[in-house]
Amino acid sequence: MKQKMQYIQTLKQTLKLNQKLLKSLDFLTDNIDDINKVVQQVLETNPFLELKSPKNYDTQQFIESISNKRSLKDDLYLQLSACTRPYNEDLMDYLIESLDDSGFLSYPINQYLTDLDIDREMLDAHLDILRSFEPNGVGATDAIDSIIIQLKNNNKTKSYTLFRDYQDVILTQNYSLIKQKTGLKKEEIDHLFYEIRSCNPFPCNMYSSSQDDYISPDILIEVEDSNIMITPINQPELIVNDLLYEKVKNDENMKSYFNDAHFLIENLTKRNQTVLFVANALVDIQSGYFLYDDELYPCTLSQLASETGFHESTISRTLNNKYYSFNGEVYPLKQLLVSQTASGDSSDSIKKAIVELVDSEDKEHPLSDNQILKKLEELELHCSRRVIVKYRQQLNIPSSTKRKVLK
Repeated sequence: MKQKMQYIQTLKQTLKLNQKLLKSLDFLTDNIDDINKVVQQVLETNPFLELKSPKNYDTQQFIESISNKRSLKDDLYLQLSACTRPYNEDLMDYLIESLDDSGFLSYPINQYLTDLDIDREMLDAHLDILRSFEPNGVGATDAIDSIIIQLKNNNKTKSYTLFRDYQDVILTQNYSLIKQKTGLKKEEIDHLFYEIRSCNPFPCNMYSSSQDDYISPDILIEVEDSNIMITPINQPELIVNDLLYEKVKNDENMKSYFNDAHFLIENLTKRNQTVLFVANALVDIQSGYFLYDDELYPCTLSQLASETGFHESTISRTLNNKYYSFNGEVYPLKQLLVSQTASGDSSDSIKKAIVELVDSEDKEHPLSDNQILKKLEELELHCSRRVIVKYRQQLNIPSSTKRKVLK
């Protein structure tokens, strides 16, 4: 009898904890990581709540991924352990550990040869192994080299050769000069440019140097054959075990657990549908940005509210703390909202701000593209890292590593 009373008391305490956790959630505003942490706790204590597992879904992986975010180097070592090509373990370890936060080699090639006391053939053989790993483009010397590696790995022979030989001309988008040098037709050049633009100059920025800084996106945006595909991700499907409830439905505590399970599923479903609906509308407005690398089209909360039929406050809460993944990078959905600038041209304002930031930076510690992005956000100028790279190159501003002035 005493054991039964203790069990009932424990059950009630767990039930109160579940209800407290659910009440703490602001389903529409909270990011997917915060929600999934609560989902994990409720899954462990609510007997009726289960994680539906499609054939290609690893339930345990979902549970572990909430608290364990792998780093770039973790993933590289994992791929190295499965590598069947012959390699020197110490040399591969050195190369992986020498990568910077962007997945680029930290030192000039000649320094690797000197430090490791090896010949170029040996170094190239091991770099080839590293550069065969995911993310495609890892182990490059810089962003330009990363694009070259990606094109080569993807067997884009023509665009690889074009970009390798004429990258300076391509970055200025001088069609006539490229046509003159290559003899290619404009249609061919357009296609090759599309393949080149599809590459991510910073493929490793999906990782964070700090696990606590990692942000999980709600949606994945992909472009295939001029079509934009939007896919919800990091949203496990939950189900209620009705058969189990039928056996214990006369127990009031069990009934509360059952109701809580339905409450969680209904609110999660509504949240995810709202996020997807708003994201679809926003991506449709900014389709040129994703398809053709155009500038972001001016779009405000008011315009998006009019487009979707939601109130502005609902749109704001929906976009708050929500992120999307595109070309291997994670961006805030709010970034796709762009207010019309005073000049009427957002690109001019962004370029001007980039020049001012670079002019005033500490020359011994120049701003990285990521730091420039954050400072632009503070100025309420919104763009992506790849747009910063594009503008910086158009302005003939070197990368931060090349701008660094040593004492």
